[in-house]
Amino acid sequence: MKTAPHHSSFFLWLKKIPLVVFSSALILCTTHLYATSKIISDTEQSFTRTEFIDLTSKSDTQKDIIYLAVAANFKSTLQQLVSAFILEHPNIKEEQLKIISGATGALYAQIMQGAPFDIFFAADINRPHLLIENKHAENGTYYSYAYGQLILAFPAKEKKHCSHAISQPSELIEFLNHFQLQTKPTLVIANPTTAPYGLSANSLIDKAAEEFSKYRIVKGKNILHAQQLLLNSHADLAILSTAQANHTTMMDYDFCLIEQSLYTPIEQALVIIKKEKRTKNQQYLIKQFFHFMKKEKAQTIILSNGYLIHE
Repeated sequence: MKTAPHHSSFFLWLKKIPLVVFSSALILCTTHLYATSKIISDTEQSFTRTEFIDLTSKSDTQKDIIYLAVAANFKSTLQQLVSAFILEHPNIKEEQLKIISGATGALYAQIMQGAPFDIFFAADINRPHLLIENKHAENGTYYSYAYGQLILAFPAKEKKHCSHAISQPSELIEFLNHFQLQTKPTLVIANPTTAPYGLSANSLIDKAAEEFSKYRIVKGKNILHAQQLLLNSHADLAILSTAQANHTTMMDYDFCLIEQSLYTPIEQALVIIKKEKRTKNQQYLIKQFFHFMKKEKAQTIILSNGYLIHE
C-alpha cells in the first residue's frame, strides 16, 4: 500500500521560508554594519592589539640594514631627515635605513616582545625611559628631539578661518559651534591609550567635557589613521599634529593651531634599542644617525615641520 504524502510537513516547511529569508537579510545587514563600524571603531581593544613583526632576513643582514621605529606623527619628518642624512653620507644608501611607523604604545609593546628595531622615535618621554629602566634600550642614548603641537583640521569648504591660535577652551568651543552640520558632528582623535597625541587631545576634550558631549568622538589607532578617517569623510573634524598640515593630501583643509597650555605637553624622545648582535656597519649607521639628529640641519628640518625643539 502506498503511503500518502506528508502534507503537514510540506506546509510547515513553506511557512519557514519567510523566516529564513528574514534571517538571511538580518545577517547580511549586521555584517555590513559591523564592517562599516570597524572603520571608525573607538574600542581600544582593536587598536591596542600588537603583532610581533619579524623584520630580519638573510638579504637584510647582508645589506646591514637598521630599523627606525617611529611614532606615526613623525613619520614624514623622519623620511626627510633620512634623505638629508644620506646627502651628508654618500657612502650610505637610503635602503639601509628602513622606517616602521605606528602608535607609540604599539611600537613600545613590540619592542618589549623582542621586535628587532634599532632606534625608537617615540611621541612621548615615558616609554623611552621605561625601555632604559627595563634594559631594552641603551643607557646614555635618551634624547628629547621635539615638542609636538596640536591643530584642529577641517575641510576648507567650510570657509572658517582662525585669526589667531586658540588659547582658551571657550574659544575652541565657540569656533566649533560655527559648524552648521545636520547630524551630530564627528570629531576624530588618535587613540589616547597608545598614541600620545590622542592622550593630549583627550585632555583638551576633558577640560570642556559638557560642550564636547555634542560631538561624536571617534578614535583612530594612531594620528595618521585619524587623518585618514578625516580624508575619507568618516569624520567632520580632526585634532592632528601640526606636521600633518604640510602633507600634500591636506591641501583642501584648513587648520587652527591650539596653544600648548590647553593640553598635556607632547615631548618626544628617542632611544637606541639593545640588541645582542649587530654588524660593525649597523653600529656605524646607528651611531652616525644618532649624532645627526642633534645637528643644526636636523633641527631645522624638525622646526620646518611644525615642531618645537629645546632652545
